[in-house]
Amino acid sequence: MIPDALAAQLSARRDAPAVVDPEQTLTYADLDGRSGAVAAHLRQRGVAVGEPVIVHTRLSRWAVVAMLGVLRAGARYVPVDAAFPPARRELMATASGARVTLTEELLASLPPTCSPWRDGPDAYTMFTSGSTGEPKAVTVSRAALSYSTRARLDYYDLPPKRFLLCSSISFDSSVAGIYWTLCSGGTLIIATDRPFDVRALVRAGDAHRPTHTLMVPSLYRLTLRSPMRSLSTVIVAGETCPPGLVDLHYERMPQATLYNEYGPTECTVWSTVHQCAAGEDPVPIGRAIPGTTISIEDGELCVSSPGVVSGAAVYRTGDRVSMGSDGLLRYHGRIDEQLKVGGVRIEPAEIEHALMSHPAVLLAGVAVPYQGVAYVVCAEPVDQRTLRAHLLDRLPAVAVPTVFERVPRLPSLPNGKLDRGALSRNGRPGERHDEPSGHSSADPQNCDRQVTSTSCDSREVRPDGSTHRPDWPHPR
Repeated sequence: MIPDALAAQLSARRDAPAVVDPEQTLTYADLDGRSGAVAAHLRQRGVAVGEPVIVHTRLSRWAVVAMLGVLRAGARYVPVDAAFPPARRELMATASGARVTLTEELLASLPPTCSPWRDGPDAYTMFTSGSTGEPKAVTVSRAALSYSTRARLDYYDLPPKRFLLCSSISFDSSVAGIYWTLCSGGTLIIATDRPFDVRALVRAGDAHRPTHTLMVPSLYRLTLRSPMRSLSTVIVAGETCPPGLVDLHYERMPQATLYNEYGPTECTVWSTVHQCAAGEDPVPIGRAIPGTTISIEDGELCVSSPGVVSGAAVYRTGDRVSMGSDGLLRYHGRIDEQLKVGGVRIEPAEIEHALMSHPAVLLAGVAVPYQGVAYVVCAEPVDQRTLRAHLLDRLPAVAVPTVFERVPRLPSLPNGKLDRGALSRNGRPGERHDEPSGHSSADPQNCDRQVTSTSCDSREVRPDGSTHRPDWPHPR
């Protein structure tokens, strides 16, 4: 469905704008010629059907050109956002197994050409955070992508005329806007390649008057300071939607309907959706999307859907939910310790491993539920800016803690593992005077955490090292 729908729009809407970014507008004819050039280039390189191809670009028109070109060649794309830290980009590229990379420079050099569409099994590979602290690849088939997009066309009353795209190309929320819009003949509006650049989003809203958008709730709240009155459909996803945001939306944007979507990457973007109403607390994640069946097993949400990857009949999400008498699902957090911040799924271990790769940090701990705080045991003096810069080279920016707290030790469970519950309950664990989990400090299971730090500033860290970062709740 996806190749046929895209090909039909590329043919029918030649002069209509397809993608607008801060530098240029591409018509559907331009997008056809540019993506055809990519497909021809990949065939010349001997790229086989189903082979992974890295798309190494910013969020820009070139990202869309590359994605469509890879699909035309019968291959699958692996989006690696050029704005990501170098170490993370390298991890993703290595894990993908791809031998061919598309960069903006290469894409700009290819002359437009006509190229046929070639079928293939898979559409793309995204990375989520794995329990080992390394990114985990999730490959989505073309059939799953087609189903997910078809369900979106079926559920929403109006397709997007102009969609404001706010998600990194490496996060699957970008998939929703790209294919929903282009398969409907609409226009993708790309305001900026920087996350949480609210001013750029508002400027794009004024200039291009988007009708639809999808954002994480924390970002959408910031845009409501300067509401985009042209919007008729607003979708929030990727984080828990706070009740206050729904009330604020309808106060400032009464002309737009607000939807709360839920779905793991392994289920191709979305699995449930809810049309929000003021006064709901908590805000439901709603009901299953068309063609999806949900069940609750021991409090865990399970999804059966054509969008589930790897041919699995049922995907166990690891999310705790309940269903009310109204038939609506409500989200109650993770069964495991995985976090979801800024629309990014990440394991606490990944943040901790990145911190402990700094020579001054002996041990690191992140509490669940996460409040943007990391607890560190330091072997030598290290300041906040140094730790933040170290993490920004290794993690998505939204996953970098706001505050680093110096502690003399981290609490342990009886098996010697980090006691995240104690971190969460006690705030600053280094100030506790009782022994964690009933063990004495002489217990060998705890000795590896009984390290006294010499110096580690615990002041608040801000994006530029001096001001509060708006996309995190203040932890104190």
